[in-house]
Amino acid sequence: MRKWGIGFTAVLFVLIIWTGVSTQFASYIFPGPIDVFHEGIKQWEKGEIQNHILLSLKRLVTGFLISAILAFLIGILAGVSRWFKDFLTPLVTYFQATPPMAWAPLLIIVLGLGDAPMIAVIIIASFFPILINVMQGMDMIPSSHIQAAKTLGAKGWKLGIFVYLPEIIPAAISGIYVGFAISWRSLVAAEMIGGNAGIGYFIAFNGQIGNTTSVLLGIILIGFLALLMDYVFLKPLYNRFAKWASRTANG
Repeated sequence: MRKWGIGFTAVLFVLIIWTGVSTQFASYIFPGPIDVFHEGIKQWEKGEIQNHILLSLKRLVTGFLISAILAFLIGILAGVSRWFKDFLTPLVTYFQATPPMAWAPLLIIVLGLGDAPMIAVIIIASFFPILINVMQGMDMIPSSHIQAAKTLGAKGWKLGIFVYLPEIIPAAISGIYVGFAISWRSLVAAEMIGGNAGIGYFIAFNGQIGNTTSVLLGIILIGFLALLMDYVFLKPLYNRFAKWASRTANG
């Protein structure tokens, strides 16, 4: 309860500051919380904002799942094969240093408007943080654990599921958190540049026509949806996998 109380106080503090600042401007330049709240109700009744939200979430989930699966498979393979890890490391270093949004214009030209370039941006944005953490997790597995499992007859996919995966979960979850945050920001930015729908497009379109109330509504939704996905998806995912990894590691 104390934690929620502190969080509520922080939100209340921001609303008070926001209200105070908004009184210094005309409502069409910098609207206050009440104006944005009314705009949210209006957009919800029109049914447009739901479509933008659902489309952005669909793109995010699709791209993130593809990215996570690829990162786990490639990261485990790099942990098993020294040659493959040495081959992969300079490529990871290069692409990790490249901002995901740098790819957006090229992806839009090659793949066109729509879901494909947006999903591709998400994959690029989230793949490398997850991959790096999976590779680090593989490096931290004690060789004695692997040898013990092999002595008991574990090999192939059994070794991957019952030894590698439980051991790398803590490191991988950290990568998932980082990758999720980067991919969400990158998706919104990509939608602003070349999207034809989605939260980013909603903000960019309303910015072009000078509707600052809807722009602020979109900005608030970005943060709110990130918090919602953290509590509804990421934290339960971590708890579930942490318990599974603990049970598996303990036999």
